[in-house]
Amino acid sequence: MLGHMKFFSLVLTAGLASAQISLSSSCIDSVKGLLTSPDAACMNPAALLSFVVGTERSVPNTVNKWLTGLCSKGTCSDASLEAMVANVTTGCSDDLAGIGAPEDIASTVLDIVKQTYPTARQVACLKDDTAGQLCATEMLTNLETIVGQLTLDDLSFFNLFADVQKLLSSGISTFACTSCTKEAFTIARENFPDLVSQVNDQAIDLCGVSFIDGNLADNVSQTATDGLFTAVVANDVQNGALMRSARVGSILGVVALGLLLVV
Repeated sequence: MLGHMKFFSLVLTAGLASAQISLSSSCIDSVKGLLTSPDAACMNPAALLSFVVGTERSVPNTVNKWLTGLCSKGTCSDASLEAMVANVTTGCSDDLAGIGAPEDIASTVLDIVKQTYPTARQVACLKDDTAGQLCATEMLTNLETIVGQLTLDDLSFFNLFADVQKLLSSGISTFACTSCTKEAFTIARENFPDLVSQVNDQAIDLCGVSFIDGNLADNVSQTATDGLFTAVVANDVQNGALMRSARVGSILGVVALGLLLVV
């Protein structure tokens, strides 16, 4: 299992190492546009502004605000997902070509997004009822007790690598084998049985056989709202915040490109 965790750490650090890459202005502008685009409103991207251009500096608090809004808004429609993928792949076409992405990357990514988005939303919206907070928030809070306060600087290659090493040396089972992660594993395996079942043995080695028994995890509930998201016209963001949101665009662009590279 240690070998798998080392591989995970390498993949994770390599993916976010692209934060060191300078994105083209068209790519940054395209991703910035998602912050105020009606197509992306179902993803609640505006919640991230408080972290980058405001006074909020807590990663767990920011993620909690973002996911709380996302989970309460209803799901993104296929049309919205198509528009978001088209926005990123079109605006970042030169960047993608520069890293060797295939010409049909847009259609490939769109297929994957449509397949995985419902499951990803389910997992992101899980709540630990005992702790009274979203599982993602709880995990990030627990992570901070191991690696220290998380900031934007943790997106750098060397800081991220150091954080992963601290996590591995602290005893990964304590962090990974929780009711929240069990429920997330169960959801993922129900929706992608062929893929997730490939790691059954590793999951048993790490967390025990009960981790994959398919039973509902204790005290974990689903907060995702059913139905499609209904767009609401929001007030314009102040000019100063929009100018500084270039940094948000860069970060989101890096994440978007990282996801495209996975395929």
